[in-house]
Amino acid sequence: MSGQADTAISLTQVTKSFRGHVAVDALDLRVPRGSVYGFIGPNGSGKTTTLRMIMHILYPDSGEIRLLNEQQTAASSDRIGYMPEERGLYKRMKVRDFLTFFAGLKNAPDPRRSVDAWLARLELTEWADKKIQTLSKGMSQKVQFIATVASNPELVILDEPFSGLDPVNTDVIRDAILELQRGGTTVMFSTHDMDMAEKMCDFICMIFEGRKVLDGTLEAIQDRYADET
Repeated sequence: MSGQADTAISLTQVTKSFRGHVAVDALDLRVPRGSVYGFIGPNGSGKTTTLRMIMHILYPDSGEIRLLNEQQTAASSDRIGYMPEERGLYKRMKVRDFLTFFAGLKNAPDPRRSVDAWLARLELTEWADKKIQTLSKGMSQKVQFIATVASNPELVILDEPFSGLDPVNTDVIRDAILELQRGGTTVMFSTHDMDMAEKMCDFICMIFEGRKVLDGTLEAIQDRYADET
């Protein structure tokens, strides 16, 4: 990596506390452009708090965050797609209408075409004119994923994208993430599933109780800890 130009996300000594509890403690983190970056750790380790700070939903108590080589921007940035852990969909809207509306908010150049392509890619075309409230949990999660990526963002941030998915839909979302990477998109996702991170990620950062305990390429981490893991 050759400096900031090759970095999609940069955190420098970022700290966040809630009522005296340190949720994220002096975190340094670099996500290389074009990578799939796994952000791993047990529940309560500070992953979601970190992602919310990256997306400007929460503000750090101290430290600096830069996205796409710019000072931290608002979560509405058209260059970034974000899927929160708490899924939020307009349940009474039809699937295609919701996704086209959402892609339009992010200034996608051709929202309907992009949405239809993703509906076909994730095998949801026959549900396009159904109300979201009629979908299964797995289908709803795929709709949420499409809402995140249909505007063709440069950077995609996914909070626990595989949570609650059955094995078939897990494979569908995993393949879609790798397809995004092949198209040049940087993807950062949080998970507590080390096996999934090993299958997908170029780089891994593990945090525990708000502090970084592992960081680097998958190969480097495996070489360093092979005898202990």
